[in-house]
Amino acid sequence: MTVSHGDQAIQDDRLLEMLQRLLGIRSVELRATFTEAATFIAEAFGADKADVFVYQPARNSLVALGTSETPLGRRQHALGLDVLPLANGGRASRVFETGTPHVTGRADEDPEELRGVVQGLGVRSVAYFPLVVDGERCGVLQVDSVTPDFFSERDRRALEAVAGWVGLIMHRAELMEQREAEAERRGGRRAAEELARLTRRQQEVAACVAEGLTNEQIAQRLVLAPGTAANHMEAILRRLGLSSRTQVGVWAAERGL
Repeated sequence: MTVSHGDQAIQDDRLLEMLQRLLGIRSVELRATFTEAATFIAEAFGADKADVFVYQPARNSLVALGTSETPLGRRQHALGLDVLPLANGGRASRVFETGTPHVTGRADEDPEELRGVVQGLGVRSVAYFPLVVDGERCGVLQVDSVTPDFFSERDRRALEAVAGWVGLIMHRAELMEQREAEAERRGGRRAAEELARLTRRQQEVAACVAEGLTNEQIAQRLVLAPGTAANHMEAILRRLGLSSRTQVGVWAAERGL
């Protein structure tokens, strides 16, 4: 198929726009990140579907953590073709295992292609590229069309570059997830350390303060002498470095007391 210079310029603009959109993804959740990326890729190439398959060792399968928001993408999930066990074979599994890209315009004539892809989805043209993070294969980028001989050699080169960008996005998303998890762990440790500053009874008093109870009401609920409830309040303020009952109430509510 001959492509005019004008058409090439339009394709170049679309590719550049797609790469810019990929780099602009800000989600820290992997599935949202890859779904957005797959949708951008399908739009840029005029494909019917794009997937970011990620290898999950526990299942020994490629799992589509990102699928384009297109009719064919939704049909794929409805048919359960978003999980591809390596044991079942297929071109996606072969590309993941060997690291060798594969592009065809006649998937229906390929004996190694999964029948679900050809018959269930009606796919005819498929482009598979391995996704690599830190030198290690971690998934496959798959782009599909129901049109035979859909991808040109130029598309192949462009998609290979796109797969590299997706690998970078994957690496960035994984780092952000790790940092978020570490921040949560640090926050949990800090909360535990702060709780450890108070005795069990003082934690109960703080919880009552969060409910808006007065010292007299706290004493009644916890079966304490009125003066004892007041003494616990003073100890709580001192140990936490706070200056008011309101601050104690907020502190206790934030920590689920």
